[in-house]
Amino acid sequence: MNERNYYYPSEVLLELNAMRDRAELTDVVLEVEGRSFPCHRAILASCSPYFRGMFTSGYVEAKQERVSIKDVSGVAMATILDYAYTGCLQTEPDQVQAVMSAARLLQVDFVGREAAGYMEDHLDVSNCADVLMYADMLGDSALVQASEDYVASSFHQVALQPSFLQLPLPLLQSLLNREDLMTSSSDNIVQTALRWIEFDKEERLQHLPELCRCLRRSFISSDQLVELESKCPPSDDKLVYSNSTTQRLGQVQTTMQIFLREGSSKHHSQQVALCYDPSTGELHALNMPNNLASFSVTATPDDKLYLAGGLSSITSQPIRQKAFYQYNHLPNTWEPRCDMGSPRVRCGLVYLKGYIYAIGGDDIKQTAERYDPSCDEWTPIPAIPQSISSELCAVTLDDCIYVISKEGCYCFSTTENKWNKMADMHKPQTCPQAVTYRGIIYSVDCNKDKGWTWVEMYKPTNCVWERSGLRTFNKVNLMKHKETMYLLSVIKNNDIWSQYGESAFKICIYQYQPETDFWVGLEDKGRLVPPIADWMGSRRGRVIACLSARMVPMFLGDEFDYEEFLTDDEDTSGSGNSVGGGSDNHLSDQEDSDEDTSGGGWESRSDDYDI
Repeated sequence: MNERNYYYPSEVLLELNAMRDRAELTDVVLEVEGRSFPCHRAILASCSPYFRGMFTSGYVEAKQERVSIKDVSGVAMATILDYAYTGCLQTEPDQVQAVMSAARLLQVDFVGREAAGYMEDHLDVSNCADVLMYADMLGDSALVQASEDYVASSFHQVALQPSFLQLPLPLLQSLLNREDLMTSSSDNIVQTALRWIEFDKEERLQHLPELCRCLRRSFISSDQLVELESKCPPSDDKLVYSNSTTQRLGQVQTTMQIFLREGSSKHHSQQVALCYDPSTGELHALNMPNNLASFSVTATPDDKLYLAGGLSSITSQPIRQKAFYQYNHLPNTWEPRCDMGSPRVRCGLVYLKGYIYAIGGDDIKQTAERYDPSCDEWTPIPAIPQSISSELCAVTLDDCIYVISKEGCYCFSTTENKWNKMADMHKPQTCPQAVTYRGIIYSVDCNKDKGWTWVEMYKPTNCVWERSGLRTFNKVNLMKHKETMYLLSVIKNNDIWSQYGESAFKICIYQYQPETDFWVGLEDKGRLVPPIADWMGSRRGRVIACLSARMVPMFLGDEFDYEEFLTDDEDTSGSGNSVGGGSDNHLSDQEDSDEDTSGGGWESRSDDYDI
């Protein structure tokens, strides 16, 4: 007979752990910070080379009944003993560092690796400098690398943290020498070096010449050079700077338009969004999290991108997700952050004064919560007063968050921490999309399938909605680019055009004139939006956001293949051709001039009017 009891190892561990609890047949007691831990030497030696050496050598501890363990906290020892007797590792987040230190001392490799992995996965702006110093002290090269990478990817924000000023000189030099610092100006790097010196000027001023060798003179402003020279100790020679003429990664960021659409590409293993560079006319692939649809994305003023919620596409029954991600420009990937408190889909996601807010999109469509990037933590805020069953959008203005939905509009004051009912719109919007522009909120129904739809604007000064001067087509999107606001409208080409290989759809572009409340029709020759009319007009998913953010072209996907992506769509049969350049994607000066324009407020204009 040759049989095996697969439950036996776990049953033995379970019984040994019970014997430890009863102090039965234990043969050593570990004394740690005034706490006593009865244990079995054989168990300790089996999981820890440190204890195996202690108990099998000629050390005095080999014969002692009570052994004192130094440099280990009681909580950390309890955690490691629980692992030794159960195979399970459980600890509170604020104890991970202590557990990792104990695991390194006691040579419990699994615990050490898992603790390091946890810290790497939970790096944030507030802790990455501390983790970097800790990893450097332990000599954990992998964690040092991960921490330095995180600091580089968020350099501008991390450099303002108090813990950053505690960095030792070698670590600071290593960071300042990196090519991939995500900061838009070399002057920011200079100011960081000067803040580090001022933190302990008497001790650190002597290191100014060493730090200057990390600073690239060709990119430093004359004012900053004067300030650096004024700090130089009189006894030192003239400061010497780096002669590198390579821009840091953050300095090569360029403003791009990001077009997000529901649905995914059947022909791409990686789900992507379109990222367009108007300065070059190139369209890139922005990688998106796979197996996720109907998510929400927002961009911060410092060009950080956050993604929240969505529907899981790996199950037969779509499920709302608590998932929350932050975009990392360097590898073109989305990195998980702390999950939201509630699962959401198509929530209102906005940034306001250092925090990210997620509003609605849950089962009851009214709860809300706030995310603090500095500590990677969500906290609930008051719920919207009314249940919202339809789609909503959220925008920010001053200290408030404005939520627009078919059921009504509401305003959340972050200073008062409460919601107030706003005035109703002239016509409720089933799928609102809104932007703030020059202190006014503009909103449009972007899912209007037929007929005209109005842009409505809300002025907080008089607390009413007014119709802006435009009636436009179906499938519309508002977009801000630099200091201007535009409206994109997708219309279907006439059949006679389709016979000659033209695109099935075309994009009409209107530029807003705030002084006259007019929307001017423009002809775009590839300077504002890419020729993606068929993609935007497809029934298979709709554009859900047009964001503007400074991106790093070299780290995005290769220039996009229009033809391959458009084969996913089901309603491009009008032409069957890819959407490329050419006049077919340009708005003619008098397009649809026979339509009723009695509402006023819009006009066509030639491309002589610059975008």
